[in-house]
Amino acid sequence: MCRDTTPVVFSRSSTRSPRRPLEIAWAVASCVAIVLSGCGSTAAGNAGPEPAKAAVVKFLDAMKRGDEAAARGMLTGVARAKTEEMGISVAPPVPDTATYTVRECEMVSESKDLAHVATVWADVDEAGAPTSENIVWAVRLDPEGWRVVGMAMKIFEDMPPLLLNFEDPQDMLAKQDMVAEELTRRAAAAKGQGPARTARAPATAPAAK
Repeated sequence: MCRDTTPVVFSRSSTRSPRRPLEIAWAVASCVAIVLSGCGSTAAGNAGPEPAKAAVVKFLDAMKRGDEAAARGMLTGVARAKTEEMGISVAPPVPDTATYTVRECEMVSESKDLAHVATVWADVDEAGAPTSENIVWAVRLDPEGWRVVGMAMKIFEDMPPLLLNFEDPQDMLAKQDMVAEELTRRAAAAKGQGPARTARAPATAPAAK
């Protein structure tokens, strides 16, 4: 089973070569851990779950406002440089009805410089019924502070969760294209217009360095 989709997180800027809009769901069935290696500095006053959660809040608030500069500023340095180089927007339109709540934060490295922050997104579907979904964000403590490095979402119940490493935008866009193609294939299969063969998900993104 999959949900109807709306744009999420990253899309191509209109100033670069045109690309099919990213069709990844806000609707997320469940969350999984993102496996990314930590390499930041646990500066005094920045370590711990609350600063990590605060970084996610700043990132998501910027997305909600459509503030491209502020949202990009909350990515790791590598993610900022690579997404900007590829003309990828990090603050595409977000539905006005969408709201989020930050939940638990789990430290996932012995050096306490990598954390997973769980969030719950609330919205309404096309029929006006309320929905509640989950997204996990991976944040790393870099020299400039906690910054977003990736996210995890489950799009299809019968396929592995989608892991997006923002420091590898080419792999990220390839996975998002795969999801769009799979959504099209499943819609056609449901209407009896094509085979019901499930696409094979690509390998997960390599660990961030």
